Amino acid sequence: MLEIKNLHARIVDDGTEIIRGLNLTVKAGEVAAIMGPNGSGKSTLSYILAGREDYEVTEGDILYNGQSILEMDPAERATAGIFLAFQYPMEIPGVATMEFLKVAMNEQRKARGEEPLKVPEFLKRVKEAAASLSMDMNMLKRPLNVGFSGGEKKRAEILQMKLLEPKL
Repeated sequence: MLEIKNLHARIVDDGTEIIRGLNLTVKAGEVAAIMGPNGSGKSTLSYILAGREDYEVTEGDILYNGQSILEMDPAERATAGIFLAFQYPMEIPGVATMEFLKVAMNEQRKARGEEPLKVPEFLKRVKEAAASLSMDMNMLKRPLNVGFSGGEKKRAEILQMKLLEPKL
């Protein structure tokens, strides 16, 4: 599923090399924990997997389901099933959580050649997923992560994962 070969990566702004010669293989169904002290490259690896532009791979490759992802933009990676959960999820004033979820789900469906979800089907899926997390539906009317507690932000991210069904 995921194979990282001799990965070297740096911060674009200042050229600081963060990852040097990382090799990792994670097979479908396996769970891998990336652990290490502060500054060891855990977040950098996540950002590179998600396609953040402020990091550059200078050597090596990342294969996801046998295909290199290095030339994919972040949207293509998300469509392929890669999801990055943030340590500190961003607040997006003016965008209701429910609207964000609808756009994300329908963009993913569009990329797969599927029709957008009709409102009743979308609401059914959201209600089921929210109920499984003991989330109040009123929370989803609020702007994304604005004024959410840390736990609410994490629950909102887990809801996104349940609805988008990422593979990685």
